[in-house]
Amino acid sequence: MQRKHGFTLIELLVVIAIIAILAAILFPVFAQARESARKTQCASNARQVGLATGMYVQDYDETFPIGYLDARPVIGREVIWHFLISPYMGEGRFESYDDGANGQRPAPQVRSCPSATYRNALAYSMSERVGGSGRMLGANNAQWRCSNNLTPCLPANLAMFTHPAETIVYGDGTQNQEWAGNCGALYWWTPGLLNGWGGQPARTDAEWDRIDRDFNGLGANLAAAFQVRYRHGGKTAIVVWADGHVKAVRRGSIRIPWNWQLGGDDPNANDPNIR
Repeated sequence: MQRKHGFTLIELLVVIAIIAILAAILFPVFAQARESARKTQCASNARQVGLATGMYVQDYDETFPIGYLDARPVIGREVIWHFLISPYMGEGRFESYDDGANGQRPAPQVRSCPSATYRNALAYSMSERVGGSGRMLGANNAQWRCSNNLTPCLPANLAMFTHPAETIVYGDGTQNQEWAGNCGALYWWTPGLLNGWGGQPARTDAEWDRIDRDFNGLGANLAAAFQVRYRHGGKTAIVVWADGHVKAVRRGSIRIPWNWQLGGDDPNANDPNIR
């Protein structure tokens, strides 16, 4: 009669240890692969936004869409670049927050990022220097003023760009739970500054962590609002440049203010008079 041989306790412990070691090795690899796929999808979405903007610019005398215009006192809604480029996106109707990105209905998928904290919300912000910012005071009275007090701060046209391949138009933005998870329509005038609208650029990880984060409520988190969100692996963000190309940039690699300003010919200059 044959004896049946089973595993000894030591053999079982060895097998369990081997499985645990393999899991510890492979799980981070799988996580990186998933994030790489999400990053690729985010870049694809951002590229479509850039292509749609290019078509809009060609149709509107080489002028970029309005970044943000608070027209609620006149027409009862806000006018933002997301809505203006929608006819060029092939995504269905998205003319106001009634159509999506409102907490009840998701944002169009191409406007969201799969790596974002709020995946059904808007994930991309526009450079304030490119889109301009304003509010309607009356039926034919608009006040155009940007966060650095530049006025009039109207949407830019292509003739204003001296280094389009090095000027950011769109990118991953910090999201606010209070706004149904949406990011701001615009970035600050110069993102990456510790006060949001001004101050010194962030340099250390601790400084970056103050402004590179999603949040809930604008009042106590103003410095983190309207900033670039480095939400992808390796602390990178997807950005769209004025010449149409898309790439990931690492936190701290954007040249301030060169990669934000439209004009100028010296990458090392810091002239507040240059838009």
